[in-house]
Amino acid sequence: MESDPSRLVRGPADEAAAIADRGLTILVEAWERAVDQLGAALPTAQLRALLVIDRSDQLNLGALASALGTSVSAASRLCDRLELADLVTRERAQTSRREIALKMTDSGRRLVNWVTGQRQAATSLLLDSMSPQGRDALVSGLRELAAHQRKLAAGP
Repeated sequence: MESDPSRLVRGPADEAAAIADRGLTILVEAWERAVDQLGAALPTAQLRALLVIDRSDQLNLGALASALGTSVSAASRLCDRLELADLVTRERAQTSRREIALKMTDSGRRLVNWVTGQRQAATSLLLDSMSPQGRDALVSGLRELAAHQRKLAAGP
């Protein structure tokens, strides 16, 4: 039985959340269709790991596992496969000789850049179908949301 999301709306923020959820679902579906060109060559979990590693300068297995919501041992096995595919390397961290840092290889970087390009192209197709006013309002709202998130992440 499918639930009606509008039943959960109690106020303006709830309505915005329901609309944002639908908008994000549309974007994720477009991104997935664009990235499907990778086929079985790179499973979703490996792609997610690469994207997390790409966003960080110094990332260890514990931080990757936390970002992916998995165990350190599962993240290690995932990195084994990424290393075997020459997409990441493990190196001694600059901050601690006992810690291992995950680094993107040139091949990994090219793959992430290609995936990002595919996602941006899919997003552009969707945004091109919007009115200029709607697109401007969306961009403005997303900038405000990102600024608020940065403030929350920075803490008190």
